Amino acid sequence: MKKYVYLAGPIEGCNTSEILDWRQNAFDCFTSNVQGINPFRAEEDVKSNESAKRVITKNYMDTQMCDGILAYLPKEFNDRRPSYGTVMEIAWGFSLQKPVWVVSDDDFVHGHPLISQSSMMFREMDDAIDHINVLFGEYDG
Repeated sequence: MKKYVYLAGPIEGCNTSEILDWRQNAFDCFTSNVQGINPFRAEEDVKSNESAKRVITKNYMDTQMCDGILAYLPKEFNDRRPSYGTVMEIAWGFSLQKPVWVVSDDDFVHGHPLISQSSMMFREMDDAIDHINVLFGEYDG
């Protein structure tokens, strides 16, 4: 049975490579029964309040539909600008009682009680992806 993982991470203030590279890596490393959902598919044209509301609604609907949320909060991006949307998506996942995997090399993120208590915390993306693949793996029996 296919499982869907929402790929939360910084978009605002990031270039296309920063937005897409880690997500593509996740797509490539998930097992065949795990499908990543990329929120960037409709965010390139956010220019007005109306389009921003559309994006927020789409992202919330995606988090509701998904089986879990993989959130990426690298220190390099956090130092530039906090990713409020990603933190919101982590909270949605917790509220919806879905597994949330947070990947960050930022000690502040690991020490933040709201994030660390609502999520499974990882420092390396490969470790989080391995955890997802095992958790959502096919049953042999």
